[in-house]
Parts: sequence; C-alpha cells; structure tokens
Amino acid sequence: MYLNRLFYIIFLLFYFNISNAKDRLNTDSINNYKLAAVSSSLALALSGSYFYIENSWWSEERVAFNFDAGKDMQYALNVDKAGHFMGGLYASDVFSSSIRWSGVDKRKSILYGAIFGTGLQLAIEVKDAYAPYWGFSKWDLITGSMGSFWPLAQNYSKNLEHVNFKFSYYKRSNSYWDLELQRGKKPSKFSWHDDYPNQTYWMSFDVNHFFQNCCWPDWLNIAVGFGIDDTQYLINDSKTGGNNEWYIALDYDTRKILKKWNSGFAKKIKYWLNYFHFPSPAVRFSPKFKFYPLYI
Repeated sequence: MYLNRLFYIIFLLFYFNISNAKDRLNTDSINNYKLAAVSSSLALALSGSYFYIENSWWSEERVAFNFDAGKDMQYALNVDKAGHFMGGLYASDVFSSSIRWSGVDKRKSILYGAIFGTGLQLAIEVKDAYAPYWGFSKWDLITGSMGSFWPLAQNYSKNLEHVNFKFSYYKRSNSYWDLELQRGKKPSKFSWHDDYPNQTYWMSFDVNHFFQNCCWPDWLNIAVGFGIDDTQYLINDSKTGGNNEWYIALDYDTRKILKKWNSGFAKKIKYWLNYFHFPSPAVRFSPKFKFYPLYI
C-alpha cells in the first residue's frame, strides 16, 4: 500500500506542477486551457498505465527492496535496454510535445520532457526493486534516461537531428509465451512489450545529410537493427542463452514521404509514424547471414 500511495503522490505532484507551469516560467504565452487539458490528459494516461503494469509486471507478492543481482544483463541479452531507451524517448517526446502545444517554448519543453522521462524511469525501477523476479537495475535506469535526454541532445547537435531511433514488432515466434508457461505464468496475448524475440530496435541514419548524395532519395534512410533470436531457455527459472541479432535495412522517413500532409494534425501523424520501422529489404549479418526481401 505504501508504494501505491507513493505513486498517487507522484501523479498529484506532476499534475499540480504542470498546472502551475505558467507561474514558474514567467511567460504570458502559455494557454491556460490547453495547459489544463494537457495536465489532465497526461495525469489520466499515467494513472491508466500504472494500473495496467501493476497487474501485469508487478502483480506478484512484494519482497524487500533489492538490487538486480546480475540476471539483468542476461535477460533478453540487453534488448530490453533498447526497450528502456525507446520508452524514455517516447515519454520525453510525448511530454515535451504536449506542453509545447500549450505554449511552453521549445528548449524548455524539451528539457522538461527529459526530466519527466527520467523521473518515470526512476519510478519504474523503484517498483521493480520490490518485485521478486526483477530488482532495481541501474542499467535500465541509465538507458531509459539516455532515451529521455536524446531529444535534448538532438536540439544541440545538427548531426544528431538526422539520427532517429525506431521500433518494429512482428510475431514470428512463440518462444516468449512458451518460456513463461514453463515458469508457471500465463501471459496475456497482448504482452508484446515483453516479447523481445519478436521485437527489433533500429537506429536510422539520414543518408543525404551525412553523405550529401544528390542521387539518393531524401525519404530513404539506412538503419541498423538490434534484436534477439528465439533460442533462450530456462535455468533456475531465469532466462539464459540465445543470440543477439544485427541487421542493416532500408528505412523510410514518413515525414518526407507524406510531404503533402501539411495540416497541423497531419504533421503530427507523420511525425509519430516516424517512430516505427516499416517493412523493407534487410540483411541480417549476425549471428548468421540472411537476406530478407521484406523484413517485417
């Protein structure tokens, strides 16, 4: 109950802090109605997310506060770290975009987004510290915080503006569900967020920016992908084994493909679509070479 109350306090502090942003920023450009809508919507989203993961990640009996004992680096072979990075990036971008819409200037909104994303990652690790299978992971916190601060880094570097992180998911293996059943669990069919063998994380580079190649389409990028195969197994109820997979693939910049989408709403749609890697030709170069005419 203590932890539940702690999270409620965090939500309330978040709500009142963002509601009072106009006073703290000393600016008349903030729209109070938009700020109220943003603060209410984000508070509701946080509450809903908390109750969902409370019943999926943290549904087991609590244990004493503990740090990860080393299993963290074997679990999913660090693909989960890429997930924490993307989670921090999403949280930071959603928060900063929302308060910028209400009138907060760009640089401050990005900074507040980075702080919010890091705070959210810290809250998750505190909850993990009381879970029997997890524990507080400094590496989860570090990678999540790096993702939260990535938009801030992009704001200060022209080159980093042309490097984007993306995510793709396609269910081609049941290994995650099979291993969970062996552990005596019954994961939901919607538990894709823990299904690492079917996830791939991408780092996409704007070819035209880095090579100034006039013959290369401006909407076509090159991406490096990172994932894990489906060969993990259980030892003492912990996942081990498996192999990391590395890819090179073509990637699409939806913001440039959909150039005619010029309304405010359409610009937001193509911006958020650009967080996803869509099917394209790819090569897996590790652990074994394989060409995919269309990697999904």
